Amino acid sequence: MRKTITSLLAATVIAVPFANATAAVKAVKKTVVRTRRFTGSTIDTGRYGLLRVTIVVRKTTSIVGTRKSVKRRIMSVSVPVYPNETDRSAFISQNAIPVLVQEALRAQGARVDIVSGATYTSEAFAQSLQAAILAEKRW
Repeated sequence: MRKTITSLLAATVIAVPFANATAAVKAVKKTVVRTRRFTGSTIDTGRYGLLRVTIVVRKTTSIVGTRKSVKRRIMSVSVPVYPNETDRSAFISQNAIPVLVQEALRAQGARVDIVSGATYTSEAFAQSLQAAILAEKRW
């Protein structure tokens, strides 16, 4: 009887770490990080010129078991095409675009406040940014 109990306890002690190791293998976390650039539409600001926004987005996909989680983050915003037809529009763009870029990064979306004195530029920025975000959502 004593031998039987001892052998059962020994088998249990050996089996428990194996069961825990099997459970740990099933809960492995897999993470994939990708970065991609998206360009918004070219928007005409009217008499001031054209504006286009480009964003860089980092997409992190995590898989734990059967559960999948996707997180997106706007890493940078640039404005390769901006109104600079006249000295006035170039001055407005130089002052307003850095503020709009910071707002977009903070908001992580196209809900940016309009910069006073740069209404057309602000609206065009938001429209182009929204187009870039919509392109990114299809990724």
